[in-house]
Amino acid sequence: MAYGRIERGIGSALSSQRGVVLITVLWVLILLSLIAGNLSLAGRGFARQTQNIEQSTIATQAANGGLVWALWSLQQDEQNSWLADGSAHRMKLGEVWVNVELYDESGKLDLNAAPTELLDALLKPVVEEDGRRAALVAAIEDWRDEDDLIRLNGAEEEEYLAAGRKQGPANRSFESVRELLSVLGMDLEIYRQVSSNLTVRSGVRSINPVVASFEVLMTLPNASEGVVQGYIDDRRSAWSNRLPMPELPFDGAPYVSDTRSGIFFTAISSATIEPYTRIRNIYEITRRGQVPSVELAPPLLDGDMSQPGSGESSDEK
Repeated sequence: MAYGRIERGIGSALSSQRGVVLITVLWVLILLSLIAGNLSLAGRGFARQTQNIEQSTIATQAANGGLVWALWSLQQDEQNSWLADGSAHRMKLGEVWVNVELYDESGKLDLNAAPTELLDALLKPVVEEDGRRAALVAAIEDWRDEDDLIRLNGAEEEEYLAAGRKQGPANRSFESVRELLSVLGMDLEIYRQVSSNLTVRSGVRSINPVVASFEVLMTLPNASEGVVQGYIDDRRSAWSNRLPMPELPFDGAPYVSDTRSGIFFTAISSATIEPYTRIRNIYEITRRGQVPSVELAPPLLDGDMSQPGSGESSDEK
């Protein structure tokens, strides 16, 4: 009897120990599964990271290749070069789509030289209220002039300080288009819509209609939407077919000229690898002499991936 009780006690203890061991083994297995899962996730994450770096490198090189393509165009004669009005040119390099837009800066309004009426006309579709638009134009002109005399509706140091700014206008020429964001009355939405049609590089008050965008052509006196769009279509068709360029079909005097055209350019080169990788570079090109000079420019806005282009035509390779 006593032996039986001892045997049952030992059996019960062994069963209890087996239960503890089983639970311990199960917890160890769960822990090992978690570790293995984390290692697998980390491995996949590292693989994705490596792939992203590889694709970003490939796309960057392709975007640089787009710059070379634009420079090639600038070195061709008129029969083989691009019309530098922002028309899109596309080619596929392996798995990468490259898109290049070339802009002659003479087709833009120069922030430091454009007359009041052209600045007002550029802003009108964006700033419909006459008083607000007049104040913004005057503030731009007060920024770029060298004196501290306030224009009608304008802004000098007192107005900036009253608005909570730490300092007044620069009272000098704009050094970049981005500087326009510091002008009293300018906001991000207005800037996004007008900045691509502005430059600080041409230095003239007129624009070259052959390469000007729709928005810039609409700032000219006597311009209308249908006539302007028809002119853009006609000039692109003429260029593609190597025909004489059409005359501007309305009187844009005294604001049209080809002065300083063919010297300053902006090239925007984008490279895309679907579905996620995209590199977009902006280059400032100056063509004097045999070898053009090139500088990588900051985007019009930090992180901005959409500078409006004026072109719809494309070359697909």
